[in-house]
Amino acid sequence: MTLGVALACAAAVAGWLYLGHQGPGSGQGGPGASGTGTPTATAGPASTSAPSTVPPGYAWVRETAAGFSAAVPSGWWADRSDPGAGTVYRSGDGSALLQVFRATQDAMTACEVLVDSTKELAARPGYREISRAPVDGSGCELVFEYADPASSAPPGRAVERLLVAADRSRWVIMVTGPDGDLSPVRAHLTAVVQSFRPV
Repeated sequence: MTLGVALACAAAVAGWLYLGHQGPGSGQGGPGASGTGTPTATAGPASTSAPSTVPPGYAWVRETAAGFSAAVPSGWWADRSDPGAGTVYRSGDGSALLQVFRATQDAMTACEVLVDSTKELAARPGYREISRAPVDGSGCELVFEYADPASSAPPGRAVERLLVAADRSRWVIMVTGPDGDLSPVRAHLTAVVQSFRPV
């Protein structure tokens, strides 16, 4: 994914958080909300080589075109309406989102990639970085929240991780969720990261 597409991804997530993360068909929400998604009970194409590490409540998906396999929360649906946003899965009620794209900014450090990918969002009122730190030796994690300045609703939360895969390719994985407890967002991110495989 090019730098320009990465910025488009940040804008898509900004829209999801800014517009109140409404459910499918609401006319508001995540990437390409005006398009049609692909609801699926298994959250995407099944693979016959699912690892034994897929936790309960998650489904194994193989995104051949995108180049990865991973565990995704069961019942989440693949939103194919905006190819420029990478691979996007949304919860059935639209309150949470998973986004995966390959990072190709080879000259940047892991944390610089995450800062760059959220640059457009960070320039908007309502963005607040909570933490940013290297993880796992060569990766990085960014935690942030975004509040709609025109709404009294609590802010949405996001955890974004740059993961270095076994083949040394770099991937940005972002999980967002509604206000309040960050633990479900982190649990989803952990499941994706621990099961992630390039294909």
